[in-house]
Amino acid sequence: MRTVDHGVVDLPEPSWCVKAHRDDVHRADISHQGVEYAAKVDVSGAGRVSFLTAFLSQYPFAEHGSRRITVAVEIEGEHYEFDPAGLGDLAAAITSHVLYGLLPLRARLQSLEGGE
Repeated sequence: MRTVDHGVVDLPEPSWCVKAHRDDVHRADISHQGVEYAAKVDVSGAGRVSFLTAFLSQYPFAEHGSRRITVAVEIEGEHYEFDPAGLGDLAAAITSHVLYGLLPLRARLQSLEGGE
């Protein structure tokens, strides 16, 4: 592909990349992106809402940061990159939030709706 700062760059395409690549970008901005996976929930008044969108990601010519393949996860409108250990920590945090935050809140809400 053609870059604005390094001319033509030979870029091997990984089998998992589904992103169309554009010419005329800076070499450091070239990225590979895999299929997106998202959690989805029906929200009253808003319909089906996606959150925690995640996908394989790599910036093979990154000048700052890693050139490794990571998983990018959308949190509060930003994409954060995780290695396997970090992704495990994220999954543990989500699980903990469900078990010790959301499910107890659900039980409390049900008790309040029951006339407490």
